[in-house]
Amino acid sequence: MNAASVVIDTFDVDGRAALKTARAAWLSNLGALYQRIPDLAARLDALPFAQLPRVEAARDGTLTVRLIADDGAPVFAHSRHEPLVEAGRTASRAAAAAGNPAFVVQGGGLGHVWAALEAVAERPVVIACEPDLAVLKAALCAADHAAAIREGRLVFITQADKRLVHDTLTAMNADVMLGLQFVTLPPASRCGAEFHARIRALVTDYIAFARMQITTLVRNARQTCRNITLNLRDYVRSPGIESLRNRAAGVPAILVAAGPSLAAHLDALPALRERAVIIAVQTVYKLLCARGCPPHFVTSLDYHELSGDFFRDPPPGADACGTLLIAEPKAHPSVLDAFSGPRRLLHSPFAHELLCERPPIRAALRAGSTVAHLSLYLAQHLGCDPIIFVGQDLCCTDGLYYPPGTPIEDVWRPELSRFCTVEMKQWERIARSRSILRRVTDSAGRPAYSDEQLFTYAEQFEADIAASAARVLLAAPTGVALAGAQVRPLADIAAQYCQRPLPADLLRDAGDMAADDAGAAAASIEARIREIRELRRISERMLGLLDELAGLTDRPAEFNRRIALVDDLRAQVARCDRAFRLVTEASQLAELRRFSADRQIGGDSPEHDSPQTALRRLRRDGEFVAAIRDGCDFLLDLLPQALDRLRGGGATR
Repeated sequence: MNAASVVIDTFDVDGRAALKTARAAWLSNLGALYQRIPDLAARLDALPFAQLPRVEAARDGTLTVRLIADDGAPVFAHSRHEPLVEAGRTASRAAAAAGNPAFVVQGGGLGHVWAALEAVAERPVVIACEPDLAVLKAALCAADHAAAIREGRLVFITQADKRLVHDTLTAMNADVMLGLQFVTLPPASRCGAEFHARIRALVTDYIAFARMQITTLVRNARQTCRNITLNLRDYVRSPGIESLRNRAAGVPAILVAAGPSLAAHLDALPALRERAVIIAVQTVYKLLCARGCPPHFVTSLDYHELSGDFFRDPPPGADACGTLLIAEPKAHPSVLDAFSGPRRLLHSPFAHELLCERPPIRAALRAGSTVAHLSLYLAQHLGCDPIIFVGQDLCCTDGLYYPPGTPIEDVWRPELSRFCTVEMKQWERIARSRSILRRVTDSAGRPAYSDEQLFTYAEQFEADIAASAARVLLAAPTGVALAGAQVRPLADIAAQYCQRPLPADLLRDAGDMAADDAGAAAASIEARIREIRELRRISERMLGLLDELAGLTDRPAEFNRRIALVDDLRAQVARCDRAFRLVTEASQLAELRRFSADRQIGGDSPEHDSPQTALRRLRRDGEFVAAIRDGCDFLLDLLPQALDRLRGGGATR
């Protein structure tokens, strides 16, 4: 890169000093970018220096830059007097208001605020939003941010694209969960104002989406581990979905969900069963069977015991063997106990860890929030095209939460009377979420209610549709329109795409079973029990030692002598790494709390701790180790139950 004269022109200050500083900063930042964000690095590298805005010296000698506003008027990105003082004040206010040192900076100009946040906050995460690559490149010439870029603590959003925002923020979900602080600087209202408004909306929507995802993960961590462990019997006896890949390539798939609009399509579905792959969510399985349209596939992943009711006592005449159950191992064991037909189970990292000596080979699908997402991923795995959503409302169409005739009405039946109708129960289900309700407009332009949970599902669907190689259609009438999916009447869709008979081998080998390896699985579980008992013993010793250390923070010599024992116990934990991974999987809340405590305590050099900071670290470690011990107790209670089921014990109800 030989751009000396151009850089001197760009940095309208002392030429030689500006060139040396700018070139060093740029090369350092560019190297870090190529390591972390190579696509952005390549685009910035290809941008000629001649296109950069002119950087000028403020009155105090530091740098500012003159930009062109959206209305064509010139505007300075920073103070013309003291840019760094201005940035320091802004950063201090933002850091004081933030419960977690993670910031979305809009209108950052030359990045003075990025550096100021680094100075006032402990290892901050900064998401810099800048649509003008020339301004961004000038900022990366103005100061060296390579360390923060290389560590993934300074990232950039340059396009108001939902998929890009999701990809960028997914890597920092823990910080999103703990809180992001918007730092919107004055230039954001005049330069690229539409971009910054769109980015704020996208980030805000992603925060709601991510918090729902992480909250669900943390809240259901133990239930997930419980279900997977108790499903090990089926995991080792049932085949996976490997042989289903592209089994229905180019064949239309109809994904039947449980939205209220399903009622409008029920009569049309039986005639399409021989010309489209029917994939149903578990909620509508019995409803479709009762209508003479047993689905080819039914999906299940829900944690709750009530999920088993969707498969118990199917309607007379329902051919259970004509439907293949595709289940995530985290589905409640009652589902696999109740379903009488063939099933295939997906890959589970937790089950793989439990059975690490001889784990069954299982293909995985992407993780989805709902059975409807799982249905979409299954259709893609089958190679289906187009993929047609039926009953995927994501809002309360016509004032209903569920379509008429679903099993939920059986649950409500004892409460029904002339004073409590089905319609009233439907409204109660909607009103129960009043604190998170959103007013939306459905695809027909009618007002409807949605809520934050349904909104997060829609966010994931839209990201999935954007990445889908297959066409995605929504059968009208439907609920909320999804970006990237065309809304058309089901009759029109069927006339165009559902004309050929299904492949004769669609469900070939559906009833096959994998080799029964229950004996080897039982031996693996016995080994895990021994390993987890050892980890629990170490945890008890560690807790006692941490209590001792907490009383020695004002006696450094004794403290340092005892701290050596902590290192010895850590080495013992390292030898129990498999048990530790299993236990932490069941203790997600402890992981999140430790991350939060680390962010609040700050720093990564305990050697220089004050007694107060050392005490906070000890309390943090004590809480985490106690959670690990409790996780050991949880698994030591659970694993013998799995052994009983593997050896022929009764079903879980």
